[in-house]
Amino acid sequence: MKNKVAFLITRVGLGAVFLLFGIGKFRNDIWAETIKSMDFFLKLPWDVNISVLLIGLLEVLTGIALIVGLSTRFFAAIAAAQLFGILVLFKFEETRDIGLLGAAIYMVLVRDESLSIGWLWKKRKGGIK
Repeated sequence: MKNKVAFLITRVGLGAVFLLFGIGKFRNDIWAETIKSMDFFLKLPWDVNISVLLIGLLEVLTGIALIVGLSTRFFAAIAAAQLFGILVLFKFEETRDIGLLGAAIYMVLVRDESLSIGWLWKKRKGGIK
């Protein structure tokens, strides 16, 4: 049971980070401003504000899905890909993201649907006794 609670804490913690950073994009926080000033995003064939909006939406969706435990491995993979992209774009200077990437990769590799929406759904359907 300790492992299940530890996984839950990791899942909810990473989800909260993504949810808060996603909401920040809609509030034009410092990270939204950073995206708007980066050459990578400025060179894309659409307005940089669309990139900020799309990143914010993806982060909010990922955060909510991780918090409730919906398709955890899939959304952890999305989180890992985004975190890896951030690390590359910032030339591995955002060291905090290395730890977050580790948590996301852990959730991709370890299948644990307990204490999640998916687990409740299966239990309700009679799949888990």
